[in-house]
Amino acid sequence: MTSDHFSAASQLWSDAGLKYQQMKMKLNFLLIPALAGFVQFAPGLYAQAPDRPNRQFQSERRARMLANLSEDERTRLRAAHQKAMMDPAVQAAREKLRQARREFREIMRPALLKADPSIQPILDKLRAERPDKPERP
Repeated sequence: MTSDHFSAASQLWSDAGLKYQQMKMKLNFLLIPALAGFVQFAPGLYAQAPDRPNRQFQSERRARMLANLSEDERTRLRAAHQKAMMDPAVQAAREKLRQARREFREIMRPALLKADPSIQPILDKLRAERPDKPERP
């Protein structure tokens, strides 16, 4: 082997080292933004959606609370509730609550659509899933 061979081999190794450095630099430019993106969205990947609607949760909570009462206490509580619901002030307050909820929905839906018009099909889908409620314009 001559010195030319060693020179050629040395040149190959230095070229390979240069290419390695260039590849390493390119990898850093790709890897760092990818990791930053992953870290930003990682909490959403591990978040769990509630597995039941809020009203069902409230019903279950109410049932657990009532389970702590004796049968006599539950009967007395139901009777008091029915009697209280006959009170005109309670009926008026309940109607105010219904009206306030209705007004809130009437304001919230257009505000949602103003914020993001593309959710119209989603809102229609949600409305279609509630057969107990009449369709509104």
